[in-house]
Amino acid sequence: MPTTPENLQQFVNYCQQYIIGDEKGQAQIFLDRFFQAFEYEGALQAGATFEQRIAKAGKSGNMGFADLLWKNRVLIEMKKRGSNLQDRDYRTQAERYYIRIKKSDRPRYVILCNFDEFHIYDFDNQPDDPVDIIALEDLPKRIPAFSFLEAKNLRPQFKNNQVEITEKAARRLGDVLHSLLERGEKNNFRKYTPLQAQHFVLQCVLAMYAEDIGLLPPAMFTRCLQDCIENQGNSYDILGGLFQAMNQTGVVPDGRYEGVQYFNGGLFDEIHPIQLEYGELSLLLACAGQDWSKVRPSIFGNLFEGALNYTDKTKDKSKQQRHAHGIHFTSEADIRSIVLPTIREYWSDRISEANTLKELQLLYHELINYKILDPACGSGNFLYVAYQELKYIETILLEKIANFEDISVYTQKVSPQQFYGMDINAFAVELAKVTLMIGRKVAIDQLGLNESSLPLDSLDKNIICADALFTDWIKADVIIGNPPFLGSKHIRLTLGDEYVDQLFHRFPEIRDVDFCAYWFRLTHDHLGDKGRSGLVATNSISQGKSRVVSLDYITENQGYIYNAISSQEWSGDAKVHVSIVNWSKQKPNQYILDGKEVSLINSSLQSTVKVSQAVRLKANLNQCFQGVIPLGMGFIITEEIAQEWMNIDQNNRAILKLFSMGANLAKKPLGKPERWIIDFNEMTLEDCHQYPLPFEQIKNNVKPERLNNRAKKAREYWWQFFATRPGMRAAIANLSYYLTVPRLSKWAIFLPASIEWLAGDQSVVVATEDYYILGVLLSDTHRIWVKAQSSTLKGDTRYTHTTCFETFPFPQTPDKKTVEKIRKTALELHEYRSQEMEKKGWGITKIYNEYYHEPASKLYKLHQKLDQLVMEAYHFKSEDNILEKLLELNQECAEKENRGELVIGAVGDF
Repeated sequence: MPTTPENLQQFVNYCQQYIIGDEKGQAQIFLDRFFQAFEYEGALQAGATFEQRIAKAGKSGNMGFADLLWKNRVLIEMKKRGSNLQDRDYRTQAERYYIRIKKSDRPRYVILCNFDEFHIYDFDNQPDDPVDIIALEDLPKRIPAFSFLEAKNLRPQFKNNQVEITEKAARRLGDVLHSLLERGEKNNFRKYTPLQAQHFVLQCVLAMYAEDIGLLPPAMFTRCLQDCIENQGNSYDILGGLFQAMNQTGVVPDGRYEGVQYFNGGLFDEIHPIQLEYGELSLLLACAGQDWSKVRPSIFGNLFEGALNYTDKTKDKSKQQRHAHGIHFTSEADIRSIVLPTIREYWSDRISEANTLKELQLLYHELINYKILDPACGSGNFLYVAYQELKYIETILLEKIANFEDISVYTQKVSPQQFYGMDINAFAVELAKVTLMIGRKVAIDQLGLNESSLPLDSLDKNIICADALFTDWIKADVIIGNPPFLGSKHIRLTLGDEYVDQLFHRFPEIRDVDFCAYWFRLTHDHLGDKGRSGLVATNSISQGKSRVVSLDYITENQGYIYNAISSQEWSGDAKVHVSIVNWSKQKPNQYILDGKEVSLINSSLQSTVKVSQAVRLKANLNQCFQGVIPLGMGFIITEEIAQEWMNIDQNNRAILKLFSMGANLAKKPLGKPERWIIDFNEMTLEDCHQYPLPFEQIKNNVKPERLNNRAKKAREYWWQFFATRPGMRAAIANLSYYLTVPRLSKWAIFLPASIEWLAGDQSVVVATEDYYILGVLLSDTHRIWVKAQSSTLKGDTRYTHTTCFETFPFPQTPDKKTVEKIRKTALELHEYRSQEMEKKGWGITKIYNEYYHEPASKLYKLHQKLDQLVMEAYHFKSEDNILEKLLELNQECAEKENRGELVIGAVGDF
């Protein structure tokens, strides 16, 4: 049952009477009582662990110990009573723990507590400021803030959720901008251009920030809006006048704008006043009424997206256009997955190693000349986060220098002038400049720096509107960013022939790759010997041709991938999975892959083993096939039509077949197909006339489409499939069933399939009916190989017969008893799955979704048994690196085949 205010009041009373606030002596007692207040027997009984060991999470990279970790829920770090929880070192320590926790176990929230206050953090969305601060005595009335601790794990309600504040402000500003653009369109933009409207809104944004963070006199912008609404003037004059005042040197001495200082910064170099209507003024006033000191800079990404959504007709059309051009937006959590290892950890290590004044002075000189580039900067979020980190590093370095000498002589400081960006969208460029301008003031306030906030830096030469693929890059120490997401097949369609021709002329050796691969190549080419980089890309960057020209190129040219996330759901709107790749030109001391330390990260974003080196084995050839490719929907018919035609003429049974594709294999009980297909195989045109009804169907519904096909075979042999797969048909001709798997699926699970089913191109066929082979293909050993070899779409696995099967080395010296046990277990597994599918009406995917990870399920137990037997067949040990062992075996088998020796494949006497 949920907790009550009475429970929490009892906890408060207990703490006030018995807890003195000793971190080491009373932390566990305090936390245990805290959990009891939420109706648990204690913290351990709820599922939490005290003193959880976290590798490499200590300040010096040693072992860290979290006071309490409840996997997937919360991490709690206790400090002694009286500790200032606003101390950035405490938050940094907690964030180190958070980052080093395995992603599947990572808690949603982090709490810092000093026995009197609870500071709750959401590191995914708001890493630098608590989403709530709750005093001990206020616990009984603040239960909703801790609802994530309840048994039902409800969504909490926080009072300082800056993401929600930001989203509200972004929506209102987006509405203002849309109104201006729609109004301008009606008069053909005679009074202002779209770019001037965008520029005007950005000036309002900066003014609202400035008003709430002390750069403008109190309520200056708000009073201007109120006067406009009350008809004491108009926005053209009043707001235009304010922006003019912000662009004048010195301080306005008197009048309406008294006390306004010189802002500079480039944003006010051009002022185009706009007469706002009442509704627009009201929206702006509501926006100004929010506390803009709580609005996160990610607003600019949201505002950018809102601006892009404007079209001549509908937002939806623009959203399609935005998606087509690959313009997406990255969450702050993903940004920090790059900024922390690329910048913070690098500098923290160097500062820690410097112990003399001379060493520290050299570091300081390097730091204030350190340059960071984002060649696809969008609205500047990467640059903003990087700037905040570099300013923090500056304070740490100066604190250490202060142990040797007076730091007041160090007047040159880390500046926005050290940050550079490029983007093809002019509005995005202006957003990025404003983001960094505000970032300077945020850093000054958060770090308590003795620096002047005004005038703002002019960044017109730093952040430019340009195509990074055709523009000279500055020499930067760090290159970070999120290049456009655009698959290789969509580049020409999206960007046009002229652009693609220029692209191929610029990069003659790089074709048929994902668009972001060009950024990886250029980034590595522009890094110096000490350079570091981190980029976000779709997870296909580690696959196929895209990998060859990007990550292969990096690792073969003095590059080391030292920190990476191989694949994760992306936080933006695009329905894609991404990889996050950090690399350097210097050999690193450690490698972190998916949050765990490994011995090496290869270009496939796998640990140690580069499976792309695997050889296709002759023993496996002509045993595994992609299904037929019909090329024409007219070949497909319903079951009703098929039955009708077979009733009319029994001869039609020879050419009407159940058509098996990936969808039925994954979703239907037993994988049984629902659709039928007309299969003339390689019949002559004359022979096809023996089947008049099916032939007329093809003639009327396939031929017209085929006659326009570029391929000669498709045009001339229009009644045949584009790929009839004679090799596959011959290989399975004498079998009663074959093994099959969807080409694209979550689990890549093989099923026996009736020989009566014709396999289509979205399925893969293995020409055997041996349950021993089925057992090996269902084992974790094979699945590990498939995951390493396959390409992926979103989170699914693409099973390709050439890379996943033909390179896979089967056990070469299994003993007959083990083979028979595997065969028996695979048959038992097949029968169990079949019974469950028929009984529940489920497909194989749902069976595995529900039971594969349930230790008590029969599916789990059978797979565990099968996995162990297959390991025995290979003579592998539990501590072995399976990929390493399989690659070694692949190379051994290839050498044997070259010497003419026998290699065991998927067909043989077992």
